[in-house]
Amino acid sequence: MLGFALAGCTHGVTPPSVAVRQGMTEQQVMEASNRPPDRVIERTCGNETAAPFSCKVYVYDGAWRDGRYQRRLSVVFEEVRGRWLVSQWL
Repeated sequence: MLGFALAGCTHGVTPPSVAVRQGMTEQQVMEASNRPPDRVIERTCGNETAAPFSCKVYVYDGAWRDGRYQRRLSVVFEEVRGRWLVSQWL
C-alpha cells in the first residue's frame, strides 16, 4: 500500500473560504466549504514514524468562486474512536 508523510502543515492558518478547525467531522467540513471535495484520498499516513495510521484527505482544488480565488486546500482526517476528525490541513 502506498502512503505519504505529512510535513509542513499549517495548523491555525485557515484560508478565508473554509473555516477549518481541528476536530471537525467530515460533515462539518463539507458544510463549511459549501461544496464536496474535488477528490478524497484514503492512505496510510505517518509511514516514517513508529505508529503509521489510516487517514483520509479531502482535496479542494484552487478555483475562482464568488469573484475571488480560493487556493487549493487539503484537509487531513484521522479516525478517532470510529469517527473521521480533522487532524490538520495544508
